[in-house]
Amino acid sequence: MKLIKVKDGLLEVENFFLTSSFSDFAGSANVARDINTGKLELISNNKIERKFNYSEFVIELEKENFSNMVTDDYSMIYLGNDKYTFGIRDKKQGEQHKFWKLIKQDNYVQAYVSDDGVNYTNIGGINFTDLITKQGLQKCSNENFVLDNYKVYGSPYVTVQNFPENTVCELYDSNNNLLKTRTFNNDLECKVFLDGNIQGYFIFKDSSGNQIYKSDMLNLKYGDVYVFSKYELEVIYNGLVVTNTSPGVLKDLDESITIKNIDTKGYTGLKIGIQTASDDLIQLSLDDQTYSDTVALDLLQGKSKDVFVKITKNVDNHNFSVRDFQLVIDE
Repeated sequence: MKLIKVKDGLLEVENFFLTSSFSDFAGSANVARDINTGKLELISNNKIERKFNYSEFVIELEKENFSNMVTDDYSMIYLGNDKYTFGIRDKKQGEQHKFWKLIKQDNYVQAYVSDDGVNYTNIGGINFTDLITKQGLQKCSNENFVLDNYKVYGSPYVTVQNFPENTVCELYDSNNNLLKTRTFNNDLECKVFLDGNIQGYFIFKDSSGNQIYKSDMLNLKYGDVYVFSKYELEVIYNGLVVTNTSPGVLKDLDESITIKNIDTKGYTGLKIGIQTASDDLIQLSLDDQTYSDTVALDLLQGKSKDVFVKITKNVDNHNFSVRDFQLVIDE
């Protein structure tokens, strides 16, 4: 039995502004980007803007502060639609922040700023029930606006599943400081709000305070989902074990993965399916001929089995990497 990561929190595996066509966001702006350094620069005094149709999300970005600001200079990140625009704006040189974060959850948008990407300050929020359709970056300065990093996650929470109701979940950082304590609900689920992506671990206790399980050190990110599993299985892709710290990213639409039984016992009648939040059609096969939503197999102790994955992309999904699904295994 072990705690395994079944869903990566990223909604977009790559930095949109680095991997998308300029026509998807640049408009009339003068923009430069360097794939090797991962930096994008907005040179002209206007904006870059992308379509943005996520209903709930976390946007976290890192930028470079201007070395000098005069009256009317600013840089900003914004969300909105055809009627409204709102976001975070740096207007004074001594009040700039290197990190910005926007969270939308339950029709409420919260804005955060940070100097180190770890300790964030909430600077306000707005109740917004309308659809958000766009997200952009804008600046007015003689200096270029330099975007160092940009990530979009699905949720500000890390979710743990499959412990009994009233089990206590404690989150610790890498220095063994207790950060959060939460309790599992009657859906056998616990959500822990992350102030930032961290290295940490969980300790689970019963209602009497007795320790049930302690996880390994984990790289915890917004939106990650973990399951306490009774199966001791490895998923192998391209010769590498898919782990909690290194989730697999399928590079092609037709791929194969290997499932290996590393338990001390065999499994019979394992049912393997797909769970995804995307509109892509993802199916499985044991022979690379007949594909379906689920496959069934037996796995003796120490044995492996190849499973073929076929992905039919939805025409509205423009991500360059194929990754938005998780394997669901049951008997």
